[in-house]
Amino acid sequence: MINQSLDFNEIKILKNTIYDEISVNFVYNLKKLIQLEGTQKQLSQKIGISEDLLSKYKSGSTFPTIETLIYISKIYKIKLNDLLYSKLKISDLESINAFKNSFQYIFREKYFVYFLVTNKLKEGTIQEGIIEFHDDDVCFNIIHENSIIKSFKGNYKTTDKLIFFELTSVKDGICYINMIKPNVNMKKYIGGIAMMLLPSQANSKPCCQKILFSKDKINREENYEEMSSILNFNTNDNTFGNMKISINDDEDAFDFITSLAST
Repeated sequence: MINQSLDFNEIKILKNTIYDEISVNFVYNLKKLIQLEGTQKQLSQKIGISEDLLSKYKSGSTFPTIETLIYISKIYKIKLNDLLYSKLKISDLESINAFKNSFQYIFREKYFVYFLVTNKLKEGTIQEGIIEFHDDDVCFNIIHENSIIKSFKGNYKTTDKLIFFELTSVKDGICYINMIKPNVNMKKYIGGIAMMLLPSQANSKPCCQKILFSKDKINREENYEEMSSILNFNTNDNTFGNMKISINDDEDAFDFITSLAST
């Protein structure tokens, strides 16, 4: 915590210390991004600056504007705080590289999503939501009677096998969604099943459940039995150390969605 009673010179020294710290980290991360892109020229073109200015950033003689920092953060899906205060790890670079390899184009702008209501009074009811992609940003709205009752915003990261969404809301907490990475040979992601960690209806308990993605709106009443089967965890009275979504689960959800599109 910063002492509120510092005098002018002490504040100036503290600011210089902060600048030195973030400058060292930023230069390190910038060099990693240059390696990722291949050349300084390619990176400078990607972030919209001259190669000469990028060289000054790299040497530490000049520091980027806040607009440039935010832009770098957005296009590489790096949190601004991590860009300035942390050194990128190999896992971070692998995630950036996976995203960079054209994967970002697989998502459509909008998906309807469905999951089971956790409120005991409405147990078994299927809730509807909408997830929208705006460039690198993701917005997840939970809908009830055509009104938004909860809204989460954030972004996603990719690994070789998974996609991880981290979405937040000042009012409703944090929502995590984890899905099997779709086949990048597909032109656009149609839908499938994912795992979601979302606070329960009263925001008092953590809740892990399945969530169904679909490019088209699904009639919940007409398709309740099949949707309920997809969204429920079927344990047959067995005890499990963990619950997983398998490739078969995802394929079953995909087959269900495509069967609706063909009817």
